Amino acid sequence: MLSAYDPKTGERIYQQRVSPAAGGFSASPVAAGGNLYLTSEDGDIFVVKAGRVFELVGTNRMGEILMATPALSGNMVIVRTRTQVIGIRG
Repeated sequence: MLSAYDPKTGERIYQQRVSPAAGGFSASPVAAGGNLYLTSEDGDIFVVKAGRVFELVGTNRMGEILMATPALSGNMVIVRTRTQVIGIRG
């Protein structure tokens, strides 16, 4: 579940399941370029637009278990899977 809160009032804006098929999430989400990147243990990277309304921008299937928080460098997301380190350039 992804929850968004108003920073001034603490009021919950929304609470939404990122994907009905998504398993657990161990890694911390990261934010860049107006998006949140959430890596699931099932091997998917979910991209959610930051804002007051939930909007799933995309899903990237990596094909391996993901447990680590992605790193961001310029316009690249760096992901460590179980056996690889992968750079995804936007």
